Parts: sequence; structure tokens; C-alpha cells
Amino acid sequence: MSDRSIDLTVVVIYLISITVFGLWIGRKHAKTKEGYFLGDRNFNWILIGFSLFATNISMGFFVGGTGKASKAGFAAFNPELLGGFMLTISAIIFIPMYLRTRIFTIPQFLEMRFNKTSKLLYGGLFSVTQFFSAPLGLYTASTAVLVLFQFEINSTNVVICSLMIACTVGLYAILGGLTSVVVTDFIQVVIMIVGSLIVAIIAVHQVGGLDALFASVDKDMLTLLRPASDKEFPWTAAFPGQSLHSAFYAFCSIAILQRALGAKNVDHAQKGLLLGGFLKIFGLVLFVIPGIAGSLLFPEIPGDTIYATMVRDFLPAGISGLILAGMLAALMSSQDSSINATAGVVALDIYPVFKPQASEREAVIVGKVFAATQISFGVIAAPVFLVIEQGIFDLVLKISGFMLLPAGVCYLWGRLVPRVNGAGASATLLCGLVLGVYYILTSSLPGLRSFLPEFVHEAHYYHVYPVFVLILTGIFFAVSFMTDAPTPDKLEFLKAHADDRAHLKSEQPWYRKFYFWWGVYVVVVLGLYIVF
Repeated sequence: MSDRSIDLTVVVIYLISITVFGLWIGRKHAKTKEGYFLGDRNFNWILIGFSLFATNISMGFFVGGTGKASKAGFAAFNPELLGGFMLTISAIIFIPMYLRTRIFTIPQFLEMRFNKTSKLLYGGLFSVTQFFSAPLGLYTASTAVLVLFQFEINSTNVVICSLMIACTVGLYAILGGLTSVVVTDFIQVVIMIVGSLIVAIIAVHQVGGLDALFASVDKDMLTLLRPASDKEFPWTAAFPGQSLHSAFYAFCSIAILQRALGAKNVDHAQKGLLLGGFLKIFGLVLFVIPGIAGSLLFPEIPGDTIYATMVRDFLPAGISGLILAGMLAALMSSQDSSINATAGVVALDIYPVFKPQASEREAVIVGKVFAATQISFGVIAAPVFLVIEQGIFDLVLKISGFMLLPAGVCYLWGRLVPRVNGAGASATLLCGLVLGVYYILTSSLPGLRSFLPEFVHEAHYYHVYPVFVLILTGIFFAVSFMTDAPTPDKLEFLKAHADDRAHLKSEQPWYRKFYFWWGVYVVVVLGLYIVF
């Protein structure tokens, strides 16, 4: 059997095994609304943390993140550090409120705080974003597979690879529900971490060790905060642009927070988000170190193909197939969460508006059909990214950031400022949708570049991000203060209850309490910024 056949066999066995396991594990929980979308609210903090990490670390980080690290070095790690920190802030400010209200989807907060229109706008925006983002995830995975097996990267091969991947992840995510997603994520994180550690160790060894690696690159490659003039990832992009994106992602990302809504209680939800923050620190080894090493070993190839090239050239047959399985696990754990979250929003937030008398079963079927359509579209449209000029890592951050931005503004100020109202939220979401789509298209597609001022096109997208935040914040406050103040029933649920903090006064020993480990986490993150 050839090396290529061995690797392919390993991948096929993995895909079949994880699909069968996902279907089996979700069979008991997919019969009711609470079971299908929230796992019967029975997830512990370990499952939540691992699943959250798996959802966040997509294949884009292995492929695009490594490519970005090959150019920006440690600065490519900022999204992980800032993202993890903001998850812990969300655990403190938002999670107790979400669980107290027992909402089924994150957009339902907007209905409680503002009105049904804002819930529909965010739910619709999320569904459309996930629908049109599906091709990017499948394209990323297909690229890695084709590079590893040394096939030509063309439209036909991308579609074939995308179809094979979609048939596995789509099957258990659509049929098995959130329980299938969360439990398979746990397994896939283990595979991801083990595989990436092998690649990192071998890549560093090929360079001559860590000392040789650090001595061979420019000092800017080893700093988290690069100069403001840097074109790849200046510190002025990390603060405030990346920080705001990370905050909004942690406060209201539907795909990320859905598993927190399924927690046993507030204590498990908060510790789960904190564990996710700790796990995100692994990003330094998962893609940053391999990216820097790859820039020395393969200076002549595109950054987005470095990771797959290292796997193909450095690892023996079978092991390289296992690593590819880990990369596919990263894709699957992101895609399955997207599929489940989209099905939930369509079934529980959008469809009942058009058919209020719809049965629970009918609404769930509609959500599943939409999710199946989403991943089918992803297969068909994946080849479009063959003509995109921007790197995968930047494209992922740009799309996710600007599509989430208007909702993030509404969640942030809706949580903190009582005077803002539904009219302001609706106006913010509508204007944000128009601005975000326009900017993403004109800054990403070469044929539309002339429709964006050159100085905006030349600016880093995280320099543009805070400007959009200020514009939408201005719209939110202006419309809110020009219209009636919200009624008391829209504000009452924001007030903290004694139950929110009950677990903090429990008899747990100090070393098991959330705030102790949160303090440890903050010290670690600050230490990384001080050292690097």
C-alpha cells in the first residue's frame, strides 16, 4: 500500500468513526426541543470548555493561522489571547443573566431587552452569515487535503473534497443535535492538540531547536505587539480593533455560547468558558510556532499551504493521515456548531414568526432543512475562494468581525445602558448589516475595489473596526434618545439575582472556585504580554 493510500485510509476511518459515534451519542437527546438544541441543559464545565475551544479553533487557524504567523509571528496569537480573556468577561457579565432567563438561543435576549424585530434582524443576519461563510470553511479544509495528497487545487477537486467532508459533519450535526456536537468536540480537541504538538515538535527540530528558531527570525516576529507601522498585525490593530471583535464574539456569538446555555448551572457555564480561555493559550503551539518555523523551512511557498506541506514532508505515512484527521476535526467542530446554531435560530426564532401555530417538530424540521441547504451551498460555492487575494486568516476574521459588530454593539449597550431601546437596536442592526456587507465585499473582491476609497482599502481592517463601532454606537444612542424610553419590563431581568452568585458562596474549596482560577488566568495572559 502506498503512503498516500495509508493516509487516505486513516482519514476515511476517522471520518466514518466520528460520524457514527456522533449519531449514536445524540440519539437520546434529539427528540425534544430542549434535548436537540441544548442537550437537555446537562453539560458540565469540561464538555463546555472543550467544545467551545473546538468550535473556535477551526481549520482556518491551522491553515490560515499558520500562514499569518509565518508573516506576523507571535502577533498572530493576539486573537486567541484577547478572545480567551473576553470569554471570561462574558462569563461574569452575561452568562448568569442568560441562564437565569432560560433562553434557548442567544438572539432571544434581544427580544426580551428590546423587541421581536431586533431578534429577527440578528437571527436573520447570523443565518445569512453562516450560510455564506460555509464555503470558506469547506474551501480551507479542501485546500489542506489537496496539498497533503499533492493533488491540483482546482474547482473540481475542491468540490469533491468539500462534498466528502460535508457528508460526514452534516450528518451527525443535523440529526444528532447539540449533544452530538459537544461530545464529538471533546474527542476532536484531543486529536487536534496531539496532532498539532507532533507537527510543532518536528518543525522546531527541523529548524535546529527553539534557540535556533528564535535566533533566525527578526525580533518583531517574537513580539505580540508589533510597531504601529507594521503591515501584518500592528499593535494598533490589536487594541482596540481586535479587542472589540473578541468582546462582541464572547458576548453574543450564537455558535460559541449555545453550549453555555446547555450548562447544568451557572457554575458549570462560567468554568466552561474559563476552561475555553485556558485552552486557547495552546494556540501558541498549535499554529504560531509551526508558522514561524515554516517561514524558515519553506520561504518560497504561500503561507496558507505551509502547515499541510510540513505534515506531508516531515511525517511518516499514517501519522500524517492522523494529523490531517486532526485538521479535519478542527473544521468539523466549527462546522457542526454552525449547523446546530443555525438550525436553532431558524427553528426557534425565525420560522415561528411566519407560522406562529407551527408545531415544535415542524419548526425543528425547518431548521434542519435550512442547515442542510447551508452546507450544500458551501460545497457548491467553495471554489469561489480560489480567486480571493486576501489570506484565509484575515478573511475569516474580517467576515466574522464585521458581521457580528452591529449585534455586539446592541448587546454591550443593551446590557449596560438602561435608556437604549428597541428602535435604536433595530436601526443599529440594519445600518450595521449594510455597512458590513459593503465593506467586506469591496475590500475582499478585486473587481469591487474601485467602490471603496483607497485610504480605507489600505487601512488594516482592525483600524476600520473601531470606526464602525463608533458610527453604530452613535446611531444606537441617537435613535434611542429620540424615541420613547424602554418600559420597566424590558429592564427588570437585567438586575442581578441572588441565585446568580449562589455558587460563589457554596462550600467548594477555594481551589475549585471560579474567581481563583480566573485570577490565575489573568496573571498568565498579562505575563505573556509582559514577556513577549
